[in-house]
Amino acid sequence: MRTFWARFREIIGGYSHGGRVVRILLSFWDGGEGHLARVAYLTSLLEDRGHRCMIIASSSKAERARQLAPTAQIRTVENRPARPQPVRPVPPVYSHAFRHAQRRLALGFDDHEFIVANTQRILEVIRAFRPHAIVNDYHDTIRIAAEAAHVPLISIAMAHGLCSGPTLGAWKQDELGERPLPECVGSFNHSRSLWGLRPYEDERETFEGELNLVPSCPALDPLRRRDTDVYVGPVMNPPSERDRPPRRRPLVVSYLAEGNNRPPSPYPEALAELVGTERTMDFAILGGARYARCFTTGDSTGDSFLGMVPPQRYLELLGRADLVITHGGTTLVHAVERSVPVLCLPWTSSEAAWGVQVERQGSGILFPAYRRPLEWRVDRTVHPSAPLAGHWSPQITAEGLRQSVRRILDEPSYRNAAADLAQQLSAARAGVDLVDLVQSIAAR
Repeated sequence: MRTFWARFREIIGGYSHGGRVVRILLSFWDGGEGHLARVAYLTSLLEDRGHRCMIIASSSKAERARQLAPTAQIRTVENRPARPQPVRPVPPVYSHAFRHAQRRLALGFDDHEFIVANTQRILEVIRAFRPHAIVNDYHDTIRIAAEAAHVPLISIAMAHGLCSGPTLGAWKQDELGERPLPECVGSFNHSRSLWGLRPYEDERETFEGELNLVPSCPALDPLRRRDTDVYVGPVMNPPSERDRPPRRRPLVVSYLAEGNNRPPSPYPEALAELVGTERTMDFAILGGARYARCFTTGDSTGDSFLGMVPPQRYLELLGRADLVITHGGTTLVHAVERSVPVLCLPWTSSEAAWGVQVERQGSGILFPAYRRPLEWRVDRTVHPSAPLAGHWSPQITAEGLRQSVRRILDEPSYRNAAADLAQQLSAARAGVDLVDLVQSIAAR
């Protein structure tokens, strides 16, 4: 229970900044650490101004949410359908090629009853907390509850989550031809109809808000900007001003996030082979179970980075790196903001689109295997017979990694281009006040 003095400080803090104390409810897609990290960072900014925050988290992420936002209230609401053990796709390696529907169908979001029940549970939280605004970072169902409760919604979403951005897989659109793409809006529209809301016409509407905070900058993001879209730069602690310590060898940091129903990949074994044979560079591997079988735990405090290191050193290591290997999501933006070039090995088409963008800017490379033509195969976790477009068997080898890594490290233009993008990301970050933006919506 909050003490009298804690509540008093909230009130004084809110009015000392020229405005009332507002209640903000925040939610995030619980498959990725970056989504939670953005929500936690925004929570800290809001609480510093005296505002009250509550975070909706699943039971699997609730404790982590408490660690990153210890003073916020946490409410547990499961945001994935309970499913029996899924059938493993054949073959086991693929990359989603188009749309969120492929991910949603594989996770079971076509379950009408779950979407209705989940929306109802979120509505109960909203009615109890009575927020002035809701912040959504890719949570699939919260927009329905926000609209039903008549609470303004603020979105944190990359261009690939906004209707103004390119269609997922747009960089491969010419390979699609006339083939149909999977849809997963029926369950959402069934729920919307129960609350008298108009149906979604585009699956990306689930991530749209009255205000869309785009954690990037125009040069890195192909978003067609509208009045409701605001580039805010990376939503995370900014880079420190400390000089990078000198190193005998370049440092390569590997961080390919796990979870999100992502299938196995040959990447951990290929990286382990590269680490075992490459003596001209140091490596730090941030990761969990996928990587534990291939790497021993490294030194978490000293200068030895060979092996796995704790995820708590994520931002510190990005700041010390000469190259970051990433799937292409939030980590890509954080690396480039620190003037570090990237090698992108995506699991999804939205991540691949980030790799394409960073490659166009000259600050990184999309791993060449993803330039191959799309394959059409059946993924039984999505549909028993309808073929899906993807990179089902990208050839990720130690030699392929070595060539890409060496190319980036040996060519100064990659770091120079990353430094140029870092300035633009910094300008986007400095050009807005996130709390003021949230307050502007909460005051409506």
